[in-house]
Amino acid sequence: MKRTSAVLGAWMVVACCTVAAAAETGGTPTYVNARVVSINALERTLVIRQADGRQQTVQLDDSLGGLGDVRAGDEVILALRAQPGWPRVTSITKSTAAPSRGTSAPRPLPPAASETSPAAVEAFARQVAGLATEADRVDSLWSAFRTTCDATVGGRYDGGREWFALWANDVRADLSNGTCRDLYNQIVGAGESVKRAMAGAEDAARRSLAPGDIRDVRLRYSMDWDGWALPAPERQRL
Repeated sequence: MKRTSAVLGAWMVVACCTVAAAAETGGTPTYVNARVVSINALERTLVIRQADGRQQTVQLDDSLGGLGDVRAGDEVILALRAQPGWPRVTSITKSTAAPSRGTSAPRPLPPAASETSPAAVEAFARQVAGLATEADRVDSLWSAFRTTCDATVGGRYDGGREWFALWANDVRADLSNGTCRDLYNQIVGAGESVKRAMAGAEDAARRSLAPGDIRDVRLRYSMDWDGWALPAPERQRL
């Protein structure tokens, strides 16, 4: 077990450094759900507030033409790429417009398959592809967890990721040692970020895509799951 822990610890250090290096050089974008606080059109910057209440300034990437119909107060899904200075926004999708006080925003009916725009499908596919890359990193943590901690899964997740089972309370594992509890918490933390971003992306996609189109994209990237709204599992005490 000491040898396994040492190898696993070294692996986690390498993985951590690899992710950090990617962020410093503007690698894979991170998808976040946020509310637009204010917009500076002249400087092409936004002030956003994330779900945890943290407020920060971000700047539109040169590849992004503009904000479209996004306004202050809107809920959005942002793809952020680390750059010197402010993080760069490489894509922005309105999630849910801020409703008036005392009213709730109407939920539009999904379009028929014949009305689906290929451009809308491609835009959703790009978002899911980015999130699938993040999910691949969670796969690596899950693989180590399953091997080291004798984890077993009760259900089948053929079109998705096996670690989805943690959110469905469908996993049995040996959490008697600190290494396994730490791996468990890492999976929950990274997986919850993917889950929230995917839920937001799907919510926005339903306004322009038929359910069949959404599922086709999910299957393409092994992200087919109906549990995006499930609460996060409780973290383990180390």
